[in-house]
Amino acid sequence: MNPSDSTKIKAVIFDLGNVLVNYDVKRAARRFSKAGGISQIRIWAHFFLSKFEQAYTRGEISTMEFYRAACRVFKKPIPYKLFKQYWNDIFWENPGMERLLVRLKKYYPLYLISNTNLMHFTYIKKHFKLLRHFKKKFPSHEVRARKPELRIYRRVLSKIGLRPEQTVFIDDMKSFIRGARKAGMHAIHFKNRLQLVRDLRRLGIKGV
Repeated sequence: MNPSDSTKIKAVIFDLGNVLVNYDVKRAARRFSKAGGISQIRIWAHFFLSKFEQAYTRGEISTMEFYRAACRVFKKPIPYKLFKQYWNDIFWENPGMERLLVRLKKYYPLYLISNTNLMHFTYIKKHFKLLRHFKKKFPSHEVRARKPELRIYRRVLSKIGLRPEQTVFIDDMKSFIRGARKAGMHAIHFKNRLQLVRDLRRLGIKGV
């Protein structure tokens, strides 16, 4: 693919979770279940898949409001400090992805769009150095929108000053890829690093 100068890709936009940083939410669920004295099924139903968890990722409620709402289901109280530890201690870096970021940023500004929340994003910024490679980061709680809502892609495109066809978006979730394509962006469904490199090459991306 050799796009014309007016439509060639000028920025690479990454998702965070299970692309750059892997996570295991079940680890948190097991710990909350034991500490709170309730089943993992109730934890999933009450706050992992809840409307108030989505509101937290949109920045519509505060961390303490989320904590208090989540704690309503527990039979035994979980102090905030312990809750925060269990909520955050689920991440590890996806091997090899930082090397890819280093190569790509020689040719393109890198941006990040992530459905996340203030506790998780603060923790990741502190513990994972690979975020330093991004020119700007757009977590959902700051953008006040979640993927695959069209407004999150459009707000990011407006902030970075590019047309959708001048960007490529990388995500592990098919629905989020469909949202990016609906917004007019090139999009790659992430499965692993080697597959991503092949797909970037097909788009004519330099540095891979």
